[in-house]
Amino acid sequence: MKNCISIIIQIWKKISWNKLFRGIVCLYLLSFTSCKKEETSEFTDSPIIESYLEPGNYLTVKISRQIPFATSVQYSEDNLNNLTIAVEHNNTTHTLTSLGDGNYIDSSIIVAVGENYNLSFQFNSKTVTAYTYIPTKPVNMTQSATEITIARVDSSSGPPSGGFTMPDPIEINWTNSDGSYYLILVENLETTLDPIRDFGDNAPPGNRFRKSPTNLAVEEIRSMEFQYYGTHRIILYHVLPDYATLYDDNSTSSQNLTNPSTSIVNGYGIFTGLNSDTLYVEVKE
Repeated sequence: MKNCISIIIQIWKKISWNKLFRGIVCLYLLSFTSCKKEETSEFTDSPIIESYLEPGNYLTVKISRQIPFATSVQYSEDNLNNLTIAVEHNNTTHTLTSLGDGNYIDSSIIVAVGENYNLSFQFNSKTVTAYTYIPTKPVNMTQSATEITIARVDSSSGPPSGGFTMPDPIEINWTNSDGSYYLILVENLETTLDPIRDFGDNAPPGNRFRKSPTNLAVEEIRSMEFQYYGTHRIILYHVLPDYATLYDDNSTSSQNLTNPSTSIVNGYGIFTGLNSDTLYVEVKE
């Protein structure tokens, strides 16, 4: 267990995370280390791919290495900043430009809805490949309320007179005729965070939270999920099955994590497309 915790800390410091998927990918990276004894696992230097393609953005990819249990492992001679990473798009092959620290970009490719992207490069004498496409933007996204009123919980003043009255959840609806996967992220946009409740000696939570992926067409955001007052952005992401599988497989137990279904061959990580729409809600005292 001590080794597992050490690995998580090292990975957390080493990799530049996409802020939506940071916690999930960290758990996923732990999955292929397996948390087994060193003498029972054989290390193979395979690359970790991290790429989330959204319409309107440049095509970017991050490549990193696994951090193994054993200290005496042999890495390949591949330089993470000098890989020849190719992406086939619209029957044209593009070679990505290195930005350093394992990051690559092609500023000639603007990610677009419905288009396919095929990634390939050589690593440790193997051909690494991955593919994805960009799903459609969520359709007919609506909300049941544009503001919600929540009583402040202050340990010094005690509960409000008359007790607490919990407001109704905010219901988010959209059209999902084909049973696609969706995920909601809620982010507080205030420069200075105003806590709803007293966190005591605990570290204050971040300014965002997310819901689990769903293939339904409705999601509820409860008042207790909000931690701060102010304007919040509600982002509905249309995600692909590989991301939903990644989330589901790594939200259960760290003892039975497995490599989820993915398009990546001879590597690990995530190479996926997503699309989103946004609403706003005001949280008031």
